[in-house]
Amino acid sequence: MDDYAFATVDEYRIDTGDAATDEERVAAELSRQSAKLRATLGMSRYRSLTGDARELARDLVTDAARKKLVQPACAPMGVEDLTGVSQSSFTANGFQGSFTYQNPSGTAYFDRSTLTALKRLLGRGQRIGTVCPSYGGGL
Repeated sequence: MDDYAFATVDEYRIDTGDAATDEERVAAELSRQSAKLRATLGMSRYRSLTGDARELARDLVTDAARKKLVQPACAPMGVEDLTGVSQSSFTANGFQGSFTYQNPSGTAYFDRSTLTALKRLLGRGQRIGTVCPSYGGGL
């Protein structure tokens, strides 16, 4: 287990309900997503978060890891395994079928609103600044 990850394997299992994924895969993915979040926030590896910021970081990391590790399953009309399908439709006489995949590439991504909230909490939201040009040549 990475000491610098924002979530433990047990926290991941509680947050996501995923008890089937191998513990080593979960730990590795939590470590990767924690590193990705640190890079996104411009944080060093050794900075720790507390309170609300820690909870938001945990939520972001466990959610992104779940998106990468667990593909949703859909079983329409007797088809048993359509991993990753979130919606399907069929017509009987026209022999048509369509499937809509949730996250078809299997990429992990952070929830935008939670990431924005964490950035604001850490004082890293959008900034407004002014520039005052200096006229004249006296240095």
